Order: sequence, then structure tokens, then C-alpha cells
Amino acid sequence: MVDPMTGGRSAPPDARDLLRKYDLLPKRSFSQNFLIQPGATAQIADATAALGRQVVELGPGLGALTYALLDRGCEVLAVELDRDMVRVLGTEFAGQDRLTLRHGDAAEVDFGAHSRDCGSKLVVTGNLPYQATGAILRRVVAHRAVLTGAVLMVQREVRDRLVAEPATKQYGALTVFTRAGFEVETVCRLRPGSFYPAPKVESAVVRLLPREVPLAEETESFQAVVRAAFQMRRKTLRNALRALGDADRADRALREAGIDPGRRGETLSIEEFATLAECWDAEG
Repeated sequence: MVDPMTGGRSAPPDARDLLRKYDLLPKRSFSQNFLIQPGATAQIADATAALGRQVVELGPGLGALTYALLDRGCEVLAVELDRDMVRVLGTEFAGQDRLTLRHGDAAEVDFGAHSRDCGSKLVVTGNLPYQATGAILRRVVAHRAVLTGAVLMVQREVRDRLVAEPATKQYGALTVFTRAGFEVETVCRLRPGSFYPAPKVESAVVRLLPREVPLAEETESFQAVVRAAFQMRRKTLRNALRALGDADRADRALREAGIDPGRRGETLSIEEFATLAECWDAEG
């Protein structure tokens, strides 16, 4: 069947039909809200395939995006935690040699090992469960060197944090750690009615593109300084860094970095955090 909403390609199976077929219900414990808007599925698949053909799909669920990725010629490693979904995918995609299906936790995927196995850099995609979003984003950031990019569906509030600017309430450690190594762009926004069952929040799809030169190297000092700065947002930088255990070192590092110790962490740019972390190292 050809569906004009998917750009002339065959439409993926509807999640509601598959749930009935396999006598299943969405599970709250797995944060299962299945995308049922073919146009959005096509847009995500196009954005993913444009970055490369070796794809790791996190939480494929009932396989709508999997179907669209395979339709675009991608080689897909699909990692799914719900055994019922693994059973459905194994049946629906039986004999598909460009799909590797793995039962496992999306937050524990070793992107480096898979990149070595397939001899290529990877694209990561998927609808991230809210409770695992931070852990998955940290893993993506840590594996920047083996990725050509990532196209991820997240809750709208997470998207707002990822694109936030300094001195806004959304700006935080997640912003700094992610944007230090990646450019972040919004692919599309999705209303609750795009999913079954409809969630209570809006969602967005973001594209993460590795920077050729990172704004900051994620050293232990960089991590410590950023986390300290945002741990108590109302603290001045002087007091936040003193919480790391060395008040004199904090004063020297701020002075050497040329940063007013009375500022709050949320006002610093990523580049300023990088400079402060270097000075913290130098003053150790």
C-alpha cells in the first residue's frame, strides 16, 4: 500500500492493529506510547537515513520506525527491553537480513563495540523512555567519536533543556554536557494525539550532530565543575566550587579564568565552563 503521507513509500503497520493482532496492551512500566502518525515516522526515518546507513534503534517497540528505516536501505540493530515487543518484531520481520534484533536495555548499549563489529560509524535513533533519557543521552555523548549523529524523540521539556541558552531556567548540566560535543537541532514537534495511547505531554524530535571540534573536552574536572555549578542553582560559583572541598583552589581557578566569583553557574557559557575546568586543573 502506498501512502502519500510517507512520501510515496509503503506505510508501516499501525501500532493499534499490531496490538490487537498479538493480544497486547501498552505497558506503563515501559513508557509505551506508540507513534501512529505515518508522516512523522517518515520524517524521523528520513532524518536518520540522511546521517548514515548503520543505525542503532533504541526501543523499537512495534517496529513502525524499524519498518521505515529498512525501507530506506538502512542496516538496523534494534535494541528492545520488552520481551513481548521482541516477539512481535521477530515475527513481523522474520527473514529480514538487514535487521539484527537484540533483547536489552537501551541505556546500556555499547556503541563502540557495535561500531567496531560493523566497521562503520553509527547513527542512533529511537523514542527515548523518559526515565532513561538522561542515561541514554550521556551514553550518546560519551560515544561521540563513533557516531555520525543521533535522531531522538524526547519529551518537549527535554528538548527545551537541550537547546536552552545560558541564564534561562531550562539551561543546566544536560545542556552543557550535550552541547559541548554536539550541535542540537529540532526536527519536529509532536502533539499527544500523534501517539497511542496519547501521553500527557508534548514530544519533540532532536538531531544531534557531532562537532568537528568540541566546545569542551569532557574531562573529570569539567564534569565536576559543571555538576557543582548546577547542584545548587542559587549558589554563587565561589560557594558552588568550594563544595568540591578546596576553597582556596576555587578562588584561584575563578580568578585565573577571569570569571566573577559572584556569578551563578547558570550564567556561564559552555566555553566559560571549559576555561574554568582547565584553570581548576592548573590550580590543583
